[in-house]
Amino acid sequence: MAERGKVRQKKQDSSQNYKMVQVAVQVLQDKKAKGITVIDLRNVDGSLFDYYVLCTGNSPSHIDTLSREVDDKINEKMKISAKRIEGLQNCQWVLLDYFDVIIHVMLKETREFYNIENLWRDAPQQHFEDIE
Repeated sequence: MAERGKVRQKKQDSSQNYKMVQVAVQVLQDKKAKGITVIDLRNVDGSLFDYYVLCTGNSPSHIDTLSREVDDKINEKMKISAKRIEGLQNCQWVLLDYFDVIIHVMLKETREFYNIENLWRDAPQQHFEDIE
């Protein structure tokens, strides 16, 4: 955690982080994720991350596919591997951690329960239209 008065060190530059968000959103749209939302946390005091990407999958197998495809494409296009991936064992909520970009892939019930968008309601949010 950053000490008071010190700026946390970035692991990647902001343009690279945004490009990663764009790759993730494209994959999620291609694979029919719902409710894709990007939360821009760059100017939020106390945030440890630049972006959250959230989406909803319609089943555990869909969440597994979405998570693996996002990770594969980010690795392929940007040569960046996730620092950590959590939740693949039950696929209710998978978190992909790319240092300054965090991607949450959740079941509808899980997403509604945790309501992450509301926690960060003061941060700019971009909501993408569902693609059928």
